[in-house]
Amino acid sequence: MRRDQIEIQHLEVECIIGIRPEERTLPQPLIVDVELEFDLREAGRTSRIADTCDYARLSAEITALLRFRRYTLLENAAEEISAMVLGLHHATRLALRLGKPRAIVGAHRAGVFVSRTPADYPRRREASRFGEVEILLETREAGLYLLHIDPQHCIPLHHHEVMHELEWLVHGELVQDGNVLELATPRVWTPGIVHAYVNPSDRRATLFCCDTPPFLPHDEIDEVAQ
Repeated sequence: MRRDQIEIQHLEVECIIGIRPEERTLPQPLIVDVELEFDLREAGRTSRIADTCDYARLSAEITALLRFRRYTLLENAAEEISAMVLGLHHATRLALRLGKPRAIVGAHRAGVFVSRTPADYPRRREASRFGEVEILLETREAGLYLLHIDPQHCIPLHHHEVMHELEWLVHGELVQDGNVLELATPRVWTPGIVHAYVNPSDRRATLFCCDTPPFLPHDEIDEVAQ
């Protein structure tokens, strides 16, 4: 029996997607349809957004990942989006359709459809100097992680020489360059850009992080105090 659902239909994202030379340089529209199964009875009684899935936030997360990643295959995009969404939201099932309207002349669109559950993405956890890293998925091209930063801990000033990073605050409180981060506001860190996060609160904070390529320990280069 199908359960309650949150759905987004025909979300259009301009992004780099495809294998042809022109597709590697020119953005094109990608059409995203997503359904998430939830038990929505509690939200129906409390009227609290915390008891359901904020579909505006969900669409922003999918858009941010698509624009950051520059995928070649729709299959790769579908797998990473599925792992990210199921890692950030407490859904029991996800159905995702990705369509390229410009893929085939004469066709409405070409695309892929996937159906996934949390069991498709067994998570691994690793201890870290700032708390814990939860590995949602690692593909050949990228790694998707949740960085759990313990109270009164920090990710110290560092930069990368190889990795590109997409990050945003999932929950909790973090300070970056003296500013309190807003929830679900994406930041992209390119090689050479120094950054750090501080958790000044008494509860754990969580960052979503996508690294391309997947995390390289030797590329986490701390800044030496002068």
